[in-house]
Amino acid sequence: MSQPWDNWTKPWSREQCKERYVRGDKISIRQIALASGRAKSSMERWRQDDNWEDDRRQYQVQLGTSVTEKAIEKTSERLSDEIADIAIANYQAHKMVRDYVVELIQIRVAALEEDKKRDDLNMAAILKKHGAESLNYLSLALARATQEIATVTGLQYHVDINAAIRRIEREGLGIERVADSNLTKESTKVSTEN
Repeated sequence: MSQPWDNWTKPWSREQCKERYVRGDKISIRQIALASGRAKSSMERWRQDDNWEDDRRQYQVQLGTSVTEKAIEKTSERLSDEIADIAIANYQAHKMVRDYVVELIQIRVAALEEDKKRDDLNMAAILKKHGAESLNYLSLALARATQEIATVTGLQYHVDINAAIRRIEREGLGIERVADSNLTKESTKVSTEN
């Protein structure tokens, strides 16, 4: 990878020598003197007078922090994508189960209605044929699938917010949407109604 100092003409200025020392790969004063076309004694004096060592340490800390932050950000994005993929797959699987169970219940209810129209079966025979046990299993499967869908989609959060709004309104208060000039998002505030 090309560095800015690769194209500098000799002799380098004091600022250029410092930049190479502080921002480049670790280099000795002797090596920088040779690369810059300056005397080693000048390099040593400038390093001491301008605190090159402190600046170099500070730059390395900043560089390390920057690299760490970028790595965290990239990892966070990847994890967010993976979590979103898992949530989508979870939603799709539970929706498929819910849809299937709903179809089974509809088929069972239609069969029950057909049997109720028959003259050769009494109610006891119909109830025995269409036992509550199998409908209970279907009901449990439907409830589980629906609960998982609600969890994945955050439905409970929306239900809780709407319940809170209704309670606030029952207390005689109202919800107002207010756009804050310092923010791009809308904020919600509670106000009293007259």
